[in-house]
Parts: sequence; structure tokens; C-alpha cells
Amino acid sequence: MNFYYILNLIKKRLWLLIIVPIVGAASAFFVLSTLPDKYQSTAQIATGFTTDESVKLTDERFNIGKMNQEFNNLIEKLGSEQVVSLVGYNLILHDLKSERPYRNIDYKRSEKFSEPTETEKKELIKQFEQKLKDMELLSSFDPEEKRLIEFLKLHKYNSFSLKESGLNIHRVKNTDYIAIDFESENPVLAAFVVNNLCEEFIRYNKQVTSSLSDESVSLLSKLVNEKKDVLDEKNKALSDFKSNNQVLNQKLESDLKLSQISDLEIKRQDEESNIRALRLSIAKGKAKLANQTASTNNNSKVLQLRSRINKLNQLYIEGGSSDEPLKKTIDGLREELQIEMAKLDSDDENVQDKSILEDQVESYELELDIAESNLNRINNTLNSLKSQISNLNTKESALDVLTGEVEMASKEYNSALDKYNEYQNKSLVLGNSIRVVKQGQPALEPESSHTLVLTGLAGAASFFICVVFLVLLEFVDLRIKTADTFRKMTKLRLAGSINEITNKKLQLNDIFSDSMASQELVMFKQLLRKIRFELESMKTKAVLVTSTKQGEGKTFFIISLAYSLSLIKKRILIIDTNFKNNGLTKLLIVNSDGKKRLRQGNKIKGYLINDIGKKENRGEGEPTMMPNNPNDQSQDFDDNIIFRTAHENIDIIGSHTSANSPMEILAGKDFKTMLEAFKVSYDYILMEGASLNDFPDAKELVEYADVVLPIFSAESVIKQEDKESINYLKNLNGKLMGAVLNKVDNENLKI
Repeated sequence: MNFYYILNLIKKRLWLLIIVPIVGAASAFFVLSTLPDKYQSTAQIATGFTTDESVKLTDERFNIGKMNQEFNNLIEKLGSEQVVSLVGYNLILHDLKSERPYRNIDYKRSEKFSEPTETEKKELIKQFEQKLKDMELLSSFDPEEKRLIEFLKLHKYNSFSLKESGLNIHRVKNTDYIAIDFESENPVLAAFVVNNLCEEFIRYNKQVTSSLSDESVSLLSKLVNEKKDVLDEKNKALSDFKSNNQVLNQKLESDLKLSQISDLEIKRQDEESNIRALRLSIAKGKAKLANQTASTNNNSKVLQLRSRINKLNQLYIEGGSSDEPLKKTIDGLREELQIEMAKLDSDDENVQDKSILEDQVESYELELDIAESNLNRINNTLNSLKSQISNLNTKESALDVLTGEVEMASKEYNSALDKYNEYQNKSLVLGNSIRVVKQGQPALEPESSHTLVLTGLAGAASFFICVVFLVLLEFVDLRIKTADTFRKMTKLRLAGSINEITNKKLQLNDIFSDSMASQELVMFKQLLRKIRFELESMKTKAVLVTSTKQGEGKTFFIISLAYSLSLIKKRILIIDTNFKNNGLTKLLIVNSDGKKRLRQGNKIKGYLINDIGKKENRGEGEPTMMPNNPNDQSQDFDDNIIFRTAHENIDIIGSHTSANSPMEILAGKDFKTMLEAFKVSYDYILMEGASLNDFPDAKELVEYADVVLPIFSAESVIKQEDKESINYLKNLNGKLMGAVLNKVDNENLKI
């Protein structure tokens, strides 16, 4: 569907596109003009979500997503049935108590309620005040409360009516404020609704948040107590462990013992070195005694050194082997003694006597015993210290586990305590950030009804809807309609298009008369002449006109084409070979003998035109159809099948309706030879074939035709069986002249 087609569609339906918007605009104007005046009042509340006015208990970062969610939640809560119903309770209480109610109800028109008496009013006031105090919704399950609901509906003070009649709650763009708007026929009523909604919401919100906060704080308090009990239990276990194992300062005790072990290790190494030296000295002394070497020299210095070493060593041992200066003195004397001994060994002339060597060996052995005793004592002390260190490690591991449990319990307790304190502080300020910053005031003037704007919008909307509706109808309309659509659907060459003639009572003479000034008739003649030119340019004579389905306009087209050809002095023979619907015969042959038509079993003996055997009965230039045997002048004219029509130069061979196919009817009649003979006397032979979808007749007649001219109606829809017939037409091996699109709307011809 192209743009020009849509424009043409709008042009054709212009009357609809004018009337509907006018009616829509007029209806909107009438409705808006009759509406009562509306007064609007607005109140505003500050939320504190985007400001720093409230007490900040945490270091939470600004989160725009969370903030938007809080605004949405608050707006939903403001417009909830729970809060709006509280406003309705206040409104109905005002009307019941005041002598000047906001809305006067005509109880005579009510089927459920009559005007309440003073007693009934007091009872209603009592019930509504109780619901308002408790902030409870009315239940439709309770018959008495259901009656109260109906009473609110009667006054239009129920939640649904208030929200539908003009309650609007929204956030003021990019601010911390929420606006509450309400429209009403009474300006004081509008102001009362917005102000009372703010008050009731703040009261309701404080109660809800306080209840939730108290519940949260209570749960956190219980959690803190539980964590405190766990911490006390862990501390007691740690204290008992230290008391039972005499642990005062585990780390200090461990470090001290490690230091002692290090010192003893050094002493053990020294003693082991001393023992090795003494053993070496004893071995050397015994070796000298074995060789019985005697020394003649009385080495008084050696004896003095040995005696001194023995005395000092005795003092060192008695002092607990801890006197380092004394130990160094002993070590120095021993080294000096060894030097002196070495001198004695190297001097062959100074040989010790046996008694001195024996004393020396005994002295070494005594020192060795003392050194080994010291080594054993040092080893025992080291083993004891190492055992104590091992026990300390085991205790330290257990102590670390208990200490870790205490730390974890302490951390959990402190975390729970911090949350408890935070929520307890929040409960003190929760809900205080929401406050009224602007009270609603009664409006002095009614709101503009925007009558002209809405009227214009109604007209424009009606126009737009009509356009969309018409376009949608065209989209679901699968008819061919235009030549462009036909080409896309069929892929067939188009020989021409014929517009539809709306006046069905016209005669052919009227259509082609110069006096007819109708635009559609002028167009019809011009389009038919284009097809006539196409036919003339093909230089063919036998034309088979068919269609894919019935009702496409073949009969009228053949008659019109024949008449158009006759106007240029062409002789045309129409053969009605549509044996399923012989419309040509019925239209062009009047009061004829039924025997002189194509039918099964009819033998064709000659080709004479009825009643023109005599020359005086023929017009100038009219064909003379002679019998096959010119000498046979006694031929029976009843066998002649060609009839003259009321139109000059147009003859017809009629037919009977039959269920038989053309091959069955024309069998044995040598129809092809007869056509060749007709081609001599006629310029064009036009044959009509039955629809391709329903009958094989047209396919059987194709061999007798020079070209095939299919007719398609623009009002038709191309279906699957049509596509099969179109594929057959495409495979006619050059015999397809092209298609004719018939019954095209005059406006669609321009597309």
C-alpha cells in the first residue's frame, strides 16, 4: 500500500473524516459545557528523604534508587485505602454533626436509606468515631459495618469515590515535597480533604512506624541479652582455665624458660669441651706412665698450678657453677698448665717422675668426674625446662582457643549492642521528618475546564481514529483493487485496466455515444481503446477470453471489445464456447431457433448466416457465407449456426448450456478447420471460456485460439486455486496476450 493509495483512500472517505470529527468535537463541547464547576486545593508535605534536616544516625551514602523507592512507598501509603478511609470517616462525621454539611443528600431518591433520626445520627457518629480512633477499615463481612460502607458510598466519601473524584498524590519534581491535590464541587470540601489527609497520614504513619520500631528494638534487646550470656560464659571458661593451670603470664614465663635453656645449652657445650680435654690429658698421662718415664726435674710450678686449679674449681662448684669471672680464671690456669705440661713433654732431659704423673692423672680424673657431674646436672635441668616448655605450649594452645572464643563472643555482643542502640535512637526520631509545609486553602475560582482545548483534541482524536480505522480496513482487505497490487500478486503482464461502470442500465450505443459526457464512460472508452490497440498490434485473430473464477466480467468485456472493434470497421465473430454459462447467447440472440446453436451431436453442414442468403438482404460490404458445397443450393438453412446481432459487423455463434466439455461437444466437427474458414471472412474471432478454477473448458479451447486474454476483477481476492490457474497461464508458451483488470475503481486507476 503506497502513499498515493492512502491519500486516495482518504479523499474517497473525506465525508466520513469530516463528519466524525465534527460529531466528536460537538459531543465533547456539549459534555464539557454541562459539567459543574470544580475547585481544587493543594497541600504539601516534606519527607526529609533528600535533606539533612533529620538526625543522621548512620553514615549511609546517598542512594537515588533507594530514595525513589522511598518516595513511591510513601505515595502509595498516602493513597492507601487505610488512610483515605480515615478521611472519609472525618467527612461523614462533619456532615452528621454540622448544620452545614459539605454534601446534601436527597434521601428520597435512595432505596436503601431514609433520612436518619437524631438517635440514628448519634449511633452513626459513635460508630464512625470508634473506627477513626482505632484507625480500622470497615468490614463488608459484618452486616452492620456493611451498612456503614453503603452510607459512605451514598455520600461519595468512601475510599474509591474520593480517589476517583479528583484525589491526586504526586512528588513535586526534583524536590523533597509530595503534593496532595483534590478537586470538588465545594472549595471548602477540597481544602478539608487535602489537610485532613495529611493529618491522618502523619498519625497513621507514626503509629505504624512506632509499632514496627518497638518490635524491632524488642527483638534486638533479646539478641543483646543472648550475646551477653554467651560472652559471660566464655569469660568464665577462660578464667577457670587460668586458675586451674596457674597461668599468670604465659608469654613471660615461656620467654624466661627459653632464655634459661639457651644459657644452659652454652654451659653444656663448655662442659663437653672440658671433658674432652680432660680425657685427652688423662690418656696422655697414662701413656707416659706406661713408658715408665720419670722426670728428674721437680717442676714446682706445675704443682702450684694444679693445686691452685683444684682449689679454685672447688670454690666454683660450691658457688653453684655460676661465677663467670672465677670460671674464666680457672680456664686461664688450665691453659697455662697445658703449656707447662707440653714443655715437660718436649724436653727429653726433664722427665717427670712416676709419682708426679700419677698425681697429675688423678687430678685429671677428679676434674673429669666433676665436669661429668656438672654435665649431668645441666642435662637434667635442660630436660626439665624443655618438658615445662612443652606443657606451656599445650596450655597456650588451649588458652588461645578460649581467648579466640571470648573475642568472637565479645565482637558479636558489641555488634548487637551497637544495632540495639542505633534502632533505639531511630525509634525516637522515626517519622518526625514527615511534616506539613503547606496547608490547603479553599479556591476562590473554579478550575478551567479547558473546553476549547479538549474540544479540539476530541476532534483531532476522532479524525486520527477514523484514519487509522480506514487504513486498518484496507490492510485487512485482500482484494486486488489496483494495477500495481495485481502485478505484485500475480506477476502477470497487464494488457490493460477497465474501470467499473456504476450505471447498469446503459446500452452499448449509449456508452460509445459522443453525447455521453460522464467521466467514467469517457474513461471506460479510452481504456477499452488501449486494449483494442494492444490486440491490433499483435496481428492475431482468434482470441480466447477466460478468467480464473466466475463473475469477473468476461461477457460484458467481450461485447464491449467487439463493439469497440466494430467502430473501426472490423468484422467480429463471437463464439459462445462457455457451455457452463452461455451469457453471450442469451444477450445477443433473441427468439432464435435452439437447433441453430453449438450442441453435442449437431452436424455443421455449412457456414451461412441466417436469412442473408439473398443478396438483397445483405448490406454493402457484408460477408457472404456460402456452404462447403457451392453447388448445393438446396442446403437446409436450419443447420446454419451464425446469427447476426443488433450491432453492425458483429455476429455470434450461440450455444446451449451443457455439463459436457468443449472437446466432447466439438468432437467430430473439425472445429479448427471451421475457425480457419471464419478467419477469411472475419477480422477477429472472440471466444469465451469457462472459469479455470472450476472447469477444464478453457484449457481445451486454448489449442483453437491464437492468444488467451484472462479477465480479473479488481474486487476479487487471489486465493490458492487462483494461483494455480495463474501458473497455468504463465506456461502458455507465448499465447498469453496479457491480463485485463476489470471493475477498477475510477480513483484507483490514477494510482
